[in-house]
Amino acid sequence: MADMRSQNIDALKGTAILIVMAGHVLTWNHMEDGYIYDVIKVIQMPLFIMVSGYLCGIGRRVSDLTQYWRILKRRAVSYLVPFFFWIVLLHPRHPLSSIWETLFCLDKGLWFLMTLFLLNLMTYTAQLAGAKAAHHRKLVFWGVYLFLAAFVAAETLLGWEFLSPGLTRLYLPFYLTGYLAGENREVLADIPKQWRAVFCGLFAAGLIYLASAFDLLDVGTLMLLGRQLLASFLGCGAVICLITFCRDGRVKGFLAWLGNYTLEIYVLHFHFATLLNRGETYNLYSLEGFLFAAASFGVMSLVTAVIIVITKKIPALDFLLYGKPGRPV
Repeated sequence: MADMRSQNIDALKGTAILIVMAGHVLTWNHMEDGYIYDVIKVIQMPLFIMVSGYLCGIGRRVSDLTQYWRILKRRAVSYLVPFFFWIVLLHPRHPLSSIWETLFCLDKGLWFLMTLFLLNLMTYTAQLAGAKAAHHRKLVFWGVYLFLAAFVAAETLLGWEFLSPGLTRLYLPFYLTGYLAGENREVLADIPKQWRAVFCGLFAAGLIYLASAFDLLDVGTLMLLGRQLLASFLGCGAVICLITFCRDGRVKGFLAWLGNYTLEIYVLHFHFATLLNRGETYNLYSLEGFLFAAASFGVMSLVTAVIIVITKKIPALDFLLYGKPGRPV
């Protein structure tokens, strides 16, 4: 991830959304297994969060209060408008009570959007504090950022549920890693290609070992949570290395194109993951199960694509559903 906004970044986003879609086909059709699904689960959202942190790291720093509010307003439109609108859309009879309930349990809605907004809020607030400091701006930035991170950790320890601080705490390491990678992209770009290949192999081997030897979804203790975090970092590292190694071409171009519609796909696709399911349970490792999963993925993708094409031609829907100004696909 060395370039300001290279094809690699959009290709990573496209890859991440495909992983998310595959995971939802398995989980919504009760086809989770202890290997493939575990790998998908530990990679899908951490990779998204890491790429988002990287984009923040390479972006323009907040320099004053006016710029701070302008950036937050833009992020609020992108993330919070669809977050709240989808709650109202799915619960039209009790919109206010549903919003209130979701704010105390983000998993009941599009939690990723609110969590990402909070992670951005923490970073831009720390940037503003650093910009206002006369001296030691870096030190002030990290002081404020670590204070906010400690506050989030304290919320979880105290059992506070508003805005689900546990989600922010869980994904903060991935966002911060991406942010630091963005800030130090020149250093990362200087790593020799052969060493990147070695790292890619080690990351992939480490993930395969952890997925085959342990239940990565068991996070009942701090040690088990740490093991899952390690697996997530290894998986994200392997995917990032793999995408950067891929030559520019049709496949990478398709992934990059897909990466421009990740939010649209994210908010829509899972609603159609079970269209082919007639109440049966399939074994993923059978021919019938594999064909069912592949067909479900294809139908889900097709329906999602059709809805995106139609809704993005209507500016109001493009804004409310996806937080974007109307632009035809």
